[in-house]
Amino acid sequence: MRKMTDQEKLDAAVKDLAGDFKDLVAEIEASVKLTQNHYGRYMSVIGRVAQGNRQTGQIVALALVKAGANRAGVASALQVSF
Repeated sequence: MRKMTDQEKLDAAVKDLAGDFKDLVAEIEASVKLTQNHYGRYMSVIGRVAQGNRQTGQIVALALVKAGANRAGVASALQVSF
């Protein structure tokens, strides 16, 4: 059996997280925009999950986008969060 590479592990983690975030992202995207591209809501999600860890925040951001989040909103949230 072949051992997974670090990239494959990362890809699998992002895919799993995206599945977990799918309903949340759909709810955020359907809600009234209180901040541009919902960056405030995405900043809250990233902050709660990453708990100050920038690398974890980047993984969460990738998963949010993969789940259908507004790319610009997530990018803004990531910049403000770290």
